[in-house]
Amino acid sequence: MKPWSFALSVIASTCLLFVSALAVPKFELSPYLMEQGWEQITFDDKQPNQFSSCGEGCVEVKTDGSVSMIGKEIATDLSKMPVLNWEWRIENRVVDSDLSVKGEDDRAVAIYVTFPYDPDTATFFEKMMRPLVEMARGADAPSRLLSYVWGGFGKPGDMIESPFFGAVNAMIICRNARAPVGEWVSEEFDVIADHERAFGSTPTKAAHILLAADSDDIGGKNRASVRKIVFRAR
Repeated sequence: MKPWSFALSVIASTCLLFVSALAVPKFELSPYLMEQGWEQITFDDKQPNQFSSCGEGCVEVKTDGSVSMIGKEIATDLSKMPVLNWEWRIENRVVDSDLSVKGEDDRAVAIYVTFPYDPDTATFFEKMMRPLVEMARGADAPSRLLSYVWGGFGKPGDMIESPFFGAVNAMIICRNARAPVGEWVSEEFDVIADHERAFGSTPTKAAHILLAADSDDIGGKNRASVRKIVFRAR
């Protein structure tokens, strides 16, 4: 298990009282996804999603009363490639949810971008908790996160604070319950602009990409596919 993946649960549990550790995954990742650098991140007492390959550069996630993530390191220079593009689709319409409330924050699929810790722009709370995070999993553990979400909440472009990760995780609504299902839709977001909007500072690097789905609260069953995740210049 890599330091950064465990650090995500440390951030969530130690800093925000969410989960305390990673559990043993019930569903193993396919060898192909592992060869591509993906690693599974699961949570104690939570049924994990099922992730699989759906072609070159394509990941499918099945969620059914479950929640988990997969992630990979990217080390992208945002000063050169700040724009994030991808395509995704879902099989079923999303259920109504409220991403701002614990226990009601289900979503069909989400893409997370993590950022290295920056002591020059960190808040007092981040600085206070950083020694605990680094003690657990080293100095390269990620800090802030942006989440791009397809769920049954809000309007596209809305930005809200995660009820679990708090101020270190800003969630941006990409698609909601009115979005089309069963067909590929493309997305384009300026990660630097979104980070500045969320946290008031300009990032220089992105550290990881994560894919997630969450259906353990309200229920519902869905299958999402994500492909062609790439950073590019403006």
